Amino acid sequence: MKLELYIIPLRNGRHALFSTPESMAAVEVESTDRVRQFFEWFAKRRNRLAAWIGRGIRSIHDYYRILEDKIDPVERVLKAMAATEQFVVYGPAGTDLRHVLYRQRWKHIFWFSIDFVLTGIVILFTPVLAPIPGPNIFFYYPFLRLLSHYRAILGATSGLRSKDVEFKDLPELRCLEDNLSGLSTFLERME
Repeated sequence: MKLELYIIPLRNGRHALFSTPESMAAVEVESTDRVRQFFEWFAKRRNRLAAWIGRGIRSIHDYYRILEDKIDPVERVLKAMAATEQFVVYGPAGTDLRHVLYRQRWKHIFWFSIDFVLTGIVILFTPVLAPIPGPNIFFYYPFLRLLSHYRAILGATSGLRSKDVEFKDLPELRCLEDNLSGLSTFLERME
């Protein structure tokens, strides 16, 4: 399945990758994302306790995706790119997809490195943090961000390596905001 990508020019002179929620959902359904498959496997167990745990994990993952969209909406697009190697790219004439992807890859490598160090520090302090009641947010958040940045790096790399990229001209941005679901929310978060 081909993922439709839109290279959206921002006010600061940079460009962001956008894909409609429907397009990303279609790619994610067909993906072989092992994390999502694990949640679904658990949720479909006949054992009521295992199914309940699986549904709980899936709900937590869904909340995390909402948080992730608020932190960096481009990250979810990159993660969807990791699930396919076929792209239809809509962009203004003269825009270089490779430049946008290189920039995103380096950004996520930088944050991956920071989250890697933070996760390592938290692991060192686990004997102190483990007795604290409640969820270990100090560990979960950096670890989830670490995984997310890793998958974003894979997505950017997939786009850079892809041989099946079809380019099309991008219509005027005002027309796009009316016709693409989720674009106005995306633009608000990017600015």
